[in-house]
Amino acid sequence: MKHLLLMIGLLSLSACTSAGTMDSVTLLDGRETTLEAQIAGKPSIVNFWAAWCIFCKEELPLFEAVAREHPNIAVVGVNLQESSKTVQQYWQDGGYTFTTLLDPKAELSKRFDVFTQPTTVFLNANGEIIFKKNGPLTEEELDEHILDLIDNVQMQSVSTTPSCGSGSLACNGGSSPVPPLLSSWYQGQVKHLIPLTDILSGGSPKDGIPSIDNPKFVSVNDATFLAEDDLGLLLTIGNDARFYPFRILNWHEIVNDTVDGKPVTITYCPLCATAIVYDRTISKGESEFGVSGFLYQSNLLMYDRLTDSLWSQATAEAVVGPLTGEKLKAVRSDVLRFSTVQKEYPNARILSTDTGERRDYSRDPYEGYERDSDTYFPVRKTDTRLHAKDIVYGIVVNETAKAYPLTTLQNAGTLTDDVGGVRNEASYDAGTQAVTFRNAETKAEIIPLYGFWFSWVAQYPATELYQE
Repeated sequence: MKHLLLMIGLLSLSACTSAGTMDSVTLLDGRETTLEAQIAGKPSIVNFWAAWCIFCKEELPLFEAVAREHPNIAVVGVNLQESSKTVQQYWQDGGYTFTTLLDPKAELSKRFDVFTQPTTVFLNANGEIIFKKNGPLTEEELDEHILDLIDNVQMQSVSTTPSCGSGSLACNGGSSPVPPLLSSWYQGQVKHLIPLTDILSGGSPKDGIPSIDNPKFVSVNDATFLAEDDLGLLLTIGNDARFYPFRILNWHEIVNDTVDGKPVTITYCPLCATAIVYDRTISKGESEFGVSGFLYQSNLLMYDRLTDSLWSQATAEAVVGPLTGEKLKAVRSDVLRFSTVQKEYPNARILSTDTGERRDYSRDPYEGYERDSDTYFPVRKTDTRLHAKDIVYGIVVNETAKAYPLTTLQNAGTLTDDVGGVRNEASYDAGTQAVTFRNAETKAEIIPLYGFWFSWVAQYPATELYQE
């Protein structure tokens, strides 16, 4: 079995720290204990969970099976600050027999730098961390690390860039050993701008969500599969106007197209509602983009088919792989309703449901998701100034990020505001629902990102928010 050297970025706990230094917590019956006492010198799995966490509910039976099948491995749950009554009832209803601890003061959570649910830490028999996973584990990942525990392999930590620990949202372009999740993509070391441990599997393999690479179109009158209030991206280049309905993008996320001679990739992340068009010309040439199957902060990680670099759909930047640090150029587009297209762009071409794939485009696979404040996948930073799923338009000027709620733009019509020391104008066209941002002095257009508030915050945790 292949053993990788992994860097676990902890704020106050190094990879060689023993579990014996941790503060006391309690068992479900209220008795005080320590994690060291529960591990008892065995290789161990420590899983941080919460009763409300969907992914925890899916994972806990896997840990129960490990506890039953591998008595030489200590399996310990740590509940994240819920009441003892809630935890006891949840444990009883689930039929779990392995130990779970109450951590009401978040002492263990702080020491292991736990910021999301679930988080799982694997310790060898000496109480030293050999792997940490922020977010849900796949069965394959769990099996692999169980073998490490059985073999009692003590992997030494390796240093990477100081700003690339689990407490940071960005790295400085250094290289790190390829983690198991990316082992089929890269070998040895890989360049990256984001913590590799924060990359999650979305549940589908590479191209498991198929991009549309040879799009077909129908006229506005023939797009009978659309309702008037259906949203989508309208892209106009020259005299060529094309509408890409979210109803189709929900199932494909990326369309590689050429519009008026310009190679573009139309991108949409249903989990974040982030919708934007990019020029698909990169330093290596004109490339198609595909869906990697990976997520970062709940957002789609695309990949280019020339180098297999991973790109953040929300920030336009290559964040892992050979082209790390390179940025895509955004192309002006508008999020509109089909009724607006019918009225204002009667000659537009509408992306056809004839995609070459068998999908039920009459069904929304994310029905109701936009109304719930919860997310399917964890994000590191949240902000309660708005509802998590409120729609915002975000811009970045001189490295300063600022978000504008759609409702505010609709109410204002036109507003001016300072961002990053620059005076900008934002306008909302009530007739078309189009939103435009410009530099107030030069009139140069600033292309915004449309999406959910939680997603903007996850990518730009220090974001400013325009408030009336």
